Amino acid sequence: MKKAKPLRKLLTNRTIFICSTFLLTFVAMMFLCDGDNAESVSTTPDLSFSSTPTPYPLPARVYTSSFDLLTIIGQVFNNTNPLPDPSQITDQSQLITENEYFELYSNNGFLPVDIQWWQSESRQVYEYVSTRLDTAISEKVKVIFLLPRAGKNPARGTTFHEQQPVIVIFADQNTSKEQILAVLAHELGHVVIHHKYQDVNDLALDEGMATWAAGEYWEDWKGTDFNSGVRAYIQNGTFLPLFQNYYLEKAFENDSPDCIFFRDILLTEMASFMDFLIQNYGTEYLSSLFATRQPESADGQRVVYPPNFKDVFGLEFNQLEYEWLRTLLQPNQ
Repeated sequence: MKKAKPLRKLLTNRTIFICSTFLLTFVAMMFLCDGDNAESVSTTPDLSFSSTPTPYPLPARVYTSSFDLLTIIGQVFNNTNPLPDPSQITDQSQLITENEYFELYSNNGFLPVDIQWWQSESRQVYEYVSTRLDTAISEKVKVIFLLPRAGKNPARGTTFHEQQPVIVIFADQNTSKEQILAVLAHELGHVVIHHKYQDVNDLALDEGMATWAAGEYWEDWKGTDFNSGVRAYIQNGTFLPLFQNYYLEKAFENDSPDCIFFRDILLTEMASFMDFLIQNYGTEYLSSLFATRQPESADGQRVVYPPNFKDVFGLEFNQLEYEWLRTLLQPNQ
């Protein structure tokens, strides 16, 4: 059995290599087919492995005045089953136990985890995430379990950035421990990110970095690491090019039956992309990247600006995405 493993790995790498040119051609076509980016992408980007493609800046998104950036995030909850506000949740909850990092609350007597297990595992999650993001927070984080939400695309967790952060995990006795820990790590990632990068308002960076921060917990839940997950998306044809999906609309469209499916793909891809940036440029660049231009409202419209990748990394986002894919598909070149 041990002798067969390198052969399987060789076959897998060969399959990925064969698929790589097709994928990058597909990405180029998708860039052109995205109507929102039609004005910024006028010619086919050069996505051969020999040269970096022509730079195309991410476009700003223009919404009506009724739009609020939080609306996108709020769409993670089914509109027919809205989430109570954090004060209502905490008012209905009772402190069960705490450690140096978390306060665990029971909502109306509901608690789907063993307290002893929670105390041990939650400490490890905190230490892992805070080390990964190289940041500790001084205040304890409230954690409250609620029953899973109804609807086609129910949330698995959410975070309220109050004076004392509140993490809500949607789970019951049938929810796997791997999912509970992955959701805790992801939501804690949001808490630490907003503590470290206080000006962050970019959804893709926030979600991608929180997923990256969950690291091995996300991988244990999904059964694969970030890069292998992206390669699998490439092979099975579910890969979503990040350039035209940067604002994550597909991940938070509750009317779509594939919302959660797309959400897991895009968050895994963004986490893999963030890992690429960290490994190749270092974490010191992220502070500048996370200091994004704040949204503006004028003339009945709200304008949401993307991060300035060009100023931070010297390359536009589409060029960085190309380099990321090239590294994934041809790691030895």
